[in-house]
Amino acid sequence: HVVTECTSMPVSPRHPWIGELVYTAFSGSHQDAIRKCLHRQQQDEPWQVAYLPIDPKDLGRDYQAVIRVNSQSGKGGMAFVLERDYGLHLPRFVQTELAVIVQQASETMSGEVDSKTIYDLFRDGFVSDVEPMSLQGYRIDKNGHDVIEARIRDGRHERVIHGEGEGAISAFVDAWQKQTGQQVSVVDYSEHAIGEGTDAEAVAYVQLNIDGQRIIGAAFDHDTISASLKAVLSAVNRKQLAMEKVA
Repeated sequence: HVVTECTSMPVSPRHPWIGELVYTAFSGSHQDAIRKCLHRQQQDEPWQVAYLPIDPKDLGRDYQAVIRVNSQSGKGGMAFVLERDYGLHLPRFVQTELAVIVQQASETMSGEVDSKTIYDLFRDGFVSDVEPMSLQGYRIDKNGHDVIEARIRDGRHERVIHGEGEGAISAFVDAWQKQTGQQVSVVDYSEHAIGEGTDAEAVAYVQLNIDGQRIIGAAFDHDTISASLKAVLSAVNRKQLAMEKVA
């Protein structure tokens, strides 16, 4: 009898079929292509996803490792993991600014950035609807257009602002301009729901032009209008906090 001693050999992460990273894309262009193809892929259709010659599920793999984010990644990969893990559908204007923040974090960490870190960077960077100002309540009346009365808390003080416009956001921006004298206009806006039924939550994203500078804000709320107004306040707060840092 011949006795053969078998020694386990390490498997390359990129080894065909079984390697840990064989279905993983870090490149921004690859990630964007995979993300778009996965959105179009139907269950009853032949597998046609760029850079993935076979469905990872056919080999017992899941999609969690298909797209991972590091300093090479772009907007597509970052947007993919936030949509996959947190239900966020970031508009392009948010993706562009957040991608820079995520890339800087990846370079600082010298490696991969997980989805929770990306989510925290998004919330820390764009959701600023509590300080220095927060929305305490609002009332909207219809008089051919929207007339709003909103209560804003600024530190220990509360003030009531009034405005009107075509839609709640326009009325709120009008009220803010009348109160502060700032020149504010809405450049872009997007919203969507996260979840379904009574547990659904609205998230709103807005890009404002405040005195000639474009600022992005985002906010969450179970009420769609509240989310949109809080997103405006997030942008206003970000502008103010940035000015205080410079000063």
